[in-house]
Amino acid sequence: MKLAAHLCGSRVNEVLRGDDSFLKTLMSLGFKRVQINATSVNGVDTSTLPSASKILRTVISGNRELEFILQRSEETRELWEPFVAEVEGNVSMLFDESKGTGVLPSTYTPPPSQYPVGYAGGIGPSNVVSVLDSILKVSGEKDFWIDMESSLRSNVDGVDSFDVMKCQRVIRRVCEEVGLYQFCS
Repeated sequence: MKLAAHLCGSRVNEVLRGDDSFLKTLMSLGFKRVQINATSVNGVDTSTLPSASKILRTVISGNRELEFILQRSEETRELWEPFVAEVEGNVSMLFDESKGTGVLPSTYTPPPSQYPVGYAGGIGPSNVVSVLDSILKVSGEKDFWIDMESSLRSNVDGVDSFDVMKCQRVIRRVCEEVGLYQFCS
């Protein structure tokens, strides 16, 4: 299993200052992927993004055993754009204009060939098939992944919790759509 840590707020600010000590802790716990959510809605000081890209590149280069997922949105452009010209081998990007708020985009950006990409924003059990159809129309032969957060959560006894049943519904919908019925039960 590949564990993925989603960093927000103070942990992102630490990384953008060049402090990778928490990343080392994550690696010791078995994490292989780290998503950098460098947006104001996630508690990050976005005024530092223009100068932070060079620092982040140093952190990424120094931690090659981790895959870094950069949240690619207009707000984070100054952080991710320098990576487009010269991509590190352990960097991928997540198209997410909703910035983790669960808003479905009106269009999907074709994936560039230089690095792996994922798509997020408003994807869930009720629309995963139509979203995949829309992404497939722009992706051509390029592989991609989808990312879901808020749509896979439920309020259980007043506690916001990951809902495995919602995840299973997503899998079932996709399996049914592509004819893999034997995997849907």
